[in-house]
Amino acid sequence: MSKQTSDKRALAASLIRQALDLGVRKELRSALEHALDLAEQGTPKELTQLHYDRLKPSARLADPNRRGLIVKATSTGIKRWLYRTTDPITGKQVEHTLGYYPAMGVAQARQAWSEARARRAAGELTKAASGDANKAQMTMAELTGQYVRHASGKLRSWRQIDRLLSRHLLPECGAVVLGDLTQAQLDKTVLKAHRAAPQQARKLKSAISGVLKFGKKEELLPAGFAPHAAELPEVDTPATRTWVPQTRDLRAFLTATRDMGQDGEALRLIALTGVRLGEALEMRWDEVEGDRWTIPAERMKAKRPHTVLLSEPVSALLDARRGNGSDFVFPALTDAHAPRSRHALGHAWQDRRKELGLSDQFTIHTLRKALATWVAENGGGVDLRNRLTAHTVAKGIDAHDNQAELNKPAAEWWAKWADHLIAIEAENVVTLGEARA
Repeated sequence: MSKQTSDKRALAASLIRQALDLGVRKELRSALEHALDLAEQGTPKELTQLHYDRLKPSARLADPNRRGLIVKATSTGIKRWLYRTTDPITGKQVEHTLGYYPAMGVAQARQAWSEARARRAAGELTKAASGDANKAQMTMAELTGQYVRHASGKLRSWRQIDRLLSRHLLPECGAVVLGDLTQAQLDKTVLKAHRAAPQQARKLKSAISGVLKFGKKEELLPAGFAPHAAELPEVDTPATRTWVPQTRDLRAFLTATRDMGQDGEALRLIALTGVRLGEALEMRWDEVEGDRWTIPAERMKAKRPHTVLLSEPVSALLDARRGNGSDFVFPALTDAHAPRSRHALGHAWQDRRKELGLSDQFTIHTLRKALATWVAENGGGVDLRNRLTAHTVAKGIDAHDNQAELNKPAAEWWAKWADHLIAIEAENVVTLGEARA
C-alpha cells in the first residue's frame, strides 16, 4: 500500500471515529463501525466465516472478490445471502435471494453465486420476464417481505408476525422460489415449530396464512401455485393456563431478583405493577411524572393509554436507576444493538427458574395473574382488576359511557400489593401448607 493511500485511510478512520463520537445509533452506527474496520485494516483478501458471524443486525457485508455477493442482516439478526446485479432488460439493480446464513454456509453461497452469474450470462436470471414467469421466480422471502411491509401499516401485531416468519419460515422456505414451493414444505415448517413451541405454532400458522392470502389478493402467485392456507396442518390448541404462583414461588422469585442486576430490577417492576413484559422493557423516563407512569396507547395491547400509580417500592426502584444516560429506564434490555437484547430477559428468568427448581409454568406473564388473583381474593372487584391489568372487557353502557379512571382505588391496591410482596420477601407471610409444616 502506498504512503498516499495509507494517509487517506488514516484520515478516513479519524473522521469515522469522530462521527461515532457523536453518539449515532442503530443502523448508522453499525455501518460506521464496519467502515472503520475497513479503514483501519483494509479490505480483507478473503472473507471468512468469522466475518459473517460478527455481522450485526441491520448491517450488510459485500464479498470483495465476488461482485454482487452480499449478506444482509435484518433487525432481528436473520442473515440472507443475495446476488445483486443489474437486470439486462430494464437496466435496474435487482437482488436475488440465494439462501440464509448459517444454513447456507460460505462455500455453498459462493457456489450459488457462481451459478447465478452463469444463469444471468445465459439470460435466464432476469426480473423483467413478463407475466407468470416473473411471479414463479419470486422467492418466498421476497413475498414474505412484501407482506410484512403491508402488515406494518395494517396490523398492530406486525412485529410479532415478522419475528415468527423470520425465525421459522424463512430458514426453511425463504430461498425457495414460488414456482417450486410445495404444500409439504410449509406443512413441515408448521409441524417443526409445533414440536418446539405449540403456542408459537398456532401464531405461525396464522402468519403463513396471511402471507399466502396476501400473495393471492395482490396477484403475486404464479399460475398453478399449489400451497393453500386452508391446507396447513392442524395444530393442537394448548390448554388454558390456570397456574398462578403461590407464596413460596413469589418468595423464591423476589429473593432471586436481588442479584440479577438490571434483569432483576425489570422483573421486580413487572411484579409490582402487573404490566406486560414489553410495556416494562420499553419504559421511557419521559413517561414518568411524579408518582405516575403513563404508557402511551401505541405500546398498549388495548390501544388505550394506561396510567400506573407508582407505589413507594416502585418509585424507589426508579430513583436508583435515574441518570443512566438513556431515554429508556432499562436500556440494555430495550436497544436491539446493545450487548443484550430485550428477549434475553425471558431466557434469563427461565435459566434462574430452573436453578431454583420452580415450575416451568412460572412465566413472567403469570406475575400479572398473581396480582389479579390476590386482589380478587382480598375483595377487589372485576372493574378494579381490569383497571390494574389494563384489560378492556366492558360491555353495554360501560363500553361507551363509563369512563371512570378509578385512579384513587387503583393506587391504594397497587400499594397494598407492594406491601404484600415486601412481606413475602421478608418471610412475614406463609401459606397454610407452610404453617402446618
